Amino acid sequence: MNTDFRYQLETRRLTGRSQRKFTCPHCGKKKCFVRYIDTHHDNRYVADDVGKCDHQHSCGYHYKPGEYYRDNQWAREPSASTRCQPVSLPPFQPIPIEYVERSHSPRSVFWQWFTTHVADRLSLSGEQTNRVYEDYLIGATHKGSIIYWQIDHAGQVHGGHIMQYSVDGHREGYQGWTHIPLIKRGKLPLDWQLYQCFFGQHLLPRRPDAHVCIVESEKTALVMAAYQPQYLWLATAGSGGLSPEKVACLQGRRVTLFPDSGCYEKWKKQMAQTTGIDYNIDHHLEAFPPNTDLCDMLL
Repeated sequence: MNTDFRYQLETRRLTGRSQRKFTCPHCGKKKCFVRYIDTHHDNRYVADDVGKCDHQHSCGYHYKPGEYYRDNQWAREPSASTRCQPVSLPPFQPIPIEYVERSHSPRSVFWQWFTTHVADRLSLSGEQTNRVYEDYLIGATHKGSIIYWQIDHAGQVHGGHIMQYSVDGHREGYQGWTHIPLIKRGKLPLDWQLYQCFFGQHLLPRRPDAHVCIVESEKTALVMAAYQPQYLWLATAGSGGLSPEKVACLQGRRVTLFPDSGCYEKWKKQMAQTTGIDYNIDHHLEAFPPNTDLCDMLL
């Protein structure tokens, strides 16, 4: 094992303690997530979401320290050792739009739940649900999972977040990304790198005057887009998805953020690093149990 690298995945050999495995921040499975440690600072963890999931094929989550410090420039240790080499990442390469078009389908279990339970609960018409389906380019896999495509304001496809739901609208089973099978099949290069953007970001040019509302979950963004269509709803697809680079597309826009309960301070800290955005962060969900979001409150 090369000990010249400052940041390494935690092992017993490095720390002298049993390897600890945590709940994956992406797939939600327990005891499968190994965090990166800082070997120059008492083997402390870099951050709660910086690490690698054991479920490489079904989840594929791997958030590296170099990516974390790129996304959170405020977080870098001022005394960082020169032995910490900068991470060289491949340039952004969009996924061909044909994959979005080919997957555009209402056959996912989630969308069936949305057009029945959600529509009934919120008294939504077929026209309202179809507008959301078309606006957000909802996709589906042949196994019935939904694909939340991340497409930027220039129309470039950054990735597709695949999630499986049960008939009651709760997540279960497989979660992953479209680039994983595409790399396996040779449709994308082996070193292809996921650079996320907001879910729904492609709608910004179409609605230049709309007040933008940001939530964490794509599911919540869709429900709120149907319920309050006067606002433009985007999703971060993760509590750590507010890097300066990612929010740059919101320059000059009016923005309200609705973090899940327990994430208010985290989002406040992340947004403090941005400039040129007229934003406020709603704190009312903090009064509820952890991970409560607008969709939970509404339904």
